[in-house]
Amino acid sequence: MFVLGDPAHGSHRHHKENAVLVSSYLEALELVRKGFAIRMSDGRSAPSLVAPGSLEFIVEPVNRLDDLWTYTMPEPPFSLEAVMVELKQHLRSQAADLGLIASGDAASAFIGFPFDPVDDGESSEALERIDLSRFNMTRIVTASYHSAFRPTAESRSISEDDVEELEQIMVGSLARFSRRHGSPLDREGSALQRTILSAYYRWKIADGCFLASEASDGKDGAIDQSVTEAVAALTGMPATAVRNTLSRDGLSVVRSKLDLPALTDWVVTRRNFSPLREEETYEGRWAWRIANDLHDQPGPTGFAKARSRIADPLPDLDEAEAAVMKRRASNEMPTAAELRRYALALHVSPDSLFSALQTLFGRR
Repeated sequence: MFVLGDPAHGSHRHHKENAVLVSSYLEALELVRKGFAIRMSDGRSAPSLVAPGSLEFIVEPVNRLDDLWTYTMPEPPFSLEAVMVELKQHLRSQAADLGLIASGDAASAFIGFPFDPVDDGESSEALERIDLSRFNMTRIVTASYHSAFRPTAESRSISEDDVEELEQIMVGSLARFSRRHGSPLDREGSALQRTILSAYYRWKIADGCFLASEASDGKDGAIDQSVTEAVAALTGMPATAVRNTLSRDGLSVVRSKLDLPALTDWVVTRRNFSPLREEETYEGRWAWRIANDLHDQPGPTGFAKARSRIADPLPDLDEAEAAVMKRRASNEMPTAAELRRYALALHVSPDSLFSALQTLFGRR
C-alpha cells in the first residue's frame, strides 16, 4: 500500500486523516507526477513524506515488480547464522529428550555422534559437533528465513511442499510444555521461533486463510493467543504491544470479534513486515491468470474467459473491457490508465497485469 500526501492540504498533508492510500504502483506514480508527496523509506530509517521535487524519475524496466522493493526492504531482524545457532540448540534439546524417552543409542543415532542425554544436554562441545547438513529441518528453516524476511533480491517464497514439512515441524517441535533442556523454539521472540512462525503465517496470508481456522482457547470473549502469536511473529512486536496497538487502532484479538481483512491489512503495512511478493497476493496471482487468458486465446474468447473467472466484477467492466479489447484488436498495448481501470474492475493487481501483459506479449 502506497501512502501519499495531497498538496491541497499544504502543511497538513502528512496528517493521518489526510493520507491518500493506493495499492497500485502505476497509480502512485501518476499521483506523484501530479505533485503528491509519497511516503518512503530506505528500509532503515522511519518512512516520511518525500516531495516530488526531491525524487529522480528513471525510465528503466525491472525484471520483476518485486525488484522495486529491493532497495527499501526492511533490514532482516537477525542473520541466518543466528537462526542456525538456535537450530543447533534445538536439535541438541531434541536429542536429550529422545535419549531420556528411548536410549542414549537412539539419541546418538539422531544427533550423529555419541551423545549422553544427561551430560550432553547443555554441552557446548556437543553443540559444535552438530552437522546441520544431516537434517532436513535445516533446509526447511533456511527456506523459511528467506521466505519470511527476504534478505536478498533472490529470496523466494516457501514452496507448497516445504510448507507441508514446515507444518509437521511445528506440530512435532513447537512444545507447549517444559523440556528437560530448553529449546529456542519454545522461547517467545527467539530467532528460530519467529522465523518458523513468520514464514508459516505469511504463507497463510498468501493462501487467503490467515487465522481462518486456528484453534481458539475455547473461552467466549477471551483473547485468542494464536492471534497475538501470529501478529507478533509477523511484525516482531511483543505480544503485549500487539494487543495494545491493535486496541488503539480499533482492532480486536478476540476470536469472535476478529475482522480478518482489516487485521491482515494492518499486518502487511507494518514497517518491519517485508512487502508481500506479487506471487503472494491474491490480486497478483489472478492478474497473471487473466493475462494468460488474453495471451492464449486472442480476441473476444480470451476476454470472455477472463471475465468468467471473476464472480463479482465492478459495474464498469463492460466499458473497461471494450477499451482494452479495442487496443488489442489493433495490436496495441493498452495505456496504463486503461489497464488500471480494467484490472480494478476484475479485482486484480494493475501493476501485475501490466507486467504480465508486457512479459507475455513481448515474447512474440
